[in-house]
Amino acid sequence: MNKLAINGGKKLIENKPLGRPIVADESYPLINDMLKRGEISWSEVPLQLEKEFAEYVGAKYALCYCNGTTAIQASLFAAGVGAGDEVIVPSFTFWATVGPVVVNNAIPVFADVSLTSHNLTAQTIEPLITSKTKAILLVHVWGTPCEMDEIMALAKKYNLKVVTDCSHAHGSNYHGDKKGIIGDIAAFSLQSSKTMPGGEGGLLVTDDQEMYEKAVTLGHYERVCVLSDKYGYKSLDLTGAGFKHRINPLSAAIALGNLHRLDELNKIRNANAKRLENYLKELGYIEIQEVPNNSQRTYAYHYMRLIRENLGDISTSNFLKVLASEGIECGSCGYGVLHKQPLYTGESPFGKLGPFNNPYWKDYVPNNDLPNTAILNATAFMGAPRFEYENEEYVERYAEVYKKLLDNLDELIKYDRENSDFVIKSKGNSINKVK
Repeated sequence: MNKLAINGGKKLIENKPLGRPIVADESYPLINDMLKRGEISWSEVPLQLEKEFAEYVGAKYALCYCNGTTAIQASLFAAGVGAGDEVIVPSFTFWATVGPVVVNNAIPVFADVSLTSHNLTAQTIEPLITSKTKAILLVHVWGTPCEMDEIMALAKKYNLKVVTDCSHAHGSNYHGDKKGIIGDIAAFSLQSSKTMPGGEGGLLVTDDQEMYEKAVTLGHYERVCVLSDKYGYKSLDLTGAGFKHRINPLSAAIALGNLHRLDELNKIRNANAKRLENYLKELGYIEIQEVPNNSQRTYAYHYMRLIRENLGDISTSNFLKVLASEGIECGSCGYGVLHKQPLYTGESPFGKLGPFNNPYWKDYVPNNDLPNTAILNATAFMGAPRFEYENEEYVERYAEVYKKLLDNLDELIKYDRENSDFVIKSKGNSINKVK
């Protein structure tokens, strides 16, 4: 039996899987023409991206932003979230999901997530709804859609807005409908690690005209003058709402090229990822993320959960270290700790008033009763990269590594006991790769 590579055995994977170039070939001529025309601040290209992305999702309106974080900020603003309002959020997410709640002078109320889907559910949300709740802020974590029907029904019951962070979900669908993931209004990130990268950038998507027009005022002052007279936002044509958040047009050009190849690449990524999952779920120590029926996730990041008790109760840190030594591209999970951060506990330089001296924060107490979030923080891990090319043999090699650990369980447990002080320090990022 081939012993573990970390103990001197043969490494099963020598080369990293090939990734696609971040910039699609078709974007280069467009970018070159834009540079020649001096379109490095204003261009029609972001308008083209908005039009095509809205059509892709099946929504009426889209707006480009300088990043996904500001797209979330604008989504909350457009949804009417303001001072003293409560917004139900997950802690199992990147910091940029919840930060915009504070920017809007609202109060984040942390809810637990499902252990199997890693997402908020109607069941984890409803006990936290109060008379102050204004909105629910969802995240389709790792590209897996939330159970939207149940959550939208809950929102209707309590007259709440549903804002979705779709930063991992470009091309995901709920019950066969791409628009099914957006709720009342949604934000997509175009950051370079995403499946539709633009370098930096974001997109807001909605069917609601008033939300769209209100969002225009937050960051697109030069476009306020062409709004309708219906909602009164046109009166802000000189100032907007005080922010400038438009996308760099070169980023929009990069994102446009990646939009055109998104479905093609997602098809390859999904087929490879599902092939690997079919192998892994037979091993008994890995739980695959649960996807709603008749829905399609995207594999922005291929996270799964280690069932430690079925692998000799090995620590997640040592498990990942052993995987990495075999050549697996893997990483630890930095999500699930937001509710413990100084910004929300009152231990920051701002105290309980938050960074904007919000008087509604004085009685704020973060919710620490998040048992599933804690488990996922300790046991969720990135088990594979995006496999960007059709390569069944390479995927099977990844599966062999996971089986190798099970075949060498005694050796694995011994290594874990001898290195019990080893802990991977995660930084809260979506990706904390182990080398």
